[in-house]
Amino acid sequence: MAEEKSSKTEGVQLSLREQLLGRLSDEELVSKKREVSVMTRMSGDIVEILDALVELEIFKSRSEAVSAFVEQAISARIDLFEEIKSQATDIRKLRDSAKKHAFEAFQEK
Repeated sequence: MAEEKSSKTEGVQLSLREQLLGRLSDEELVSKKREVSVMTRMSGDIVEILDALVELEIFKSRSEAVSAFVEQAISARIDLFEEIKSQATDIRKLRDSAKKHAFEAFQEK
């Protein structure tokens, strides 16, 4: 009976997690390896919500919750963010080229 209750609870948590993440599956969340640590400051209200989600065992940590929400936000507009990333790469190349030309201009006599 306790085993049955546990699996029902897990099912509710997974369902709630999927709803919170726009139906991202649990496998997708687990399969993506989080390799880069990013520190951020957040308002107390947001942290309280994150803590509530952790307390309810929807997420294992604040970090996991924030990561999931950021991934969801970007995934929802991935085409736009891919274009932004591409343009940022182009800008970086142009900036590097301009710096090289500026350096050469000061070296020539």
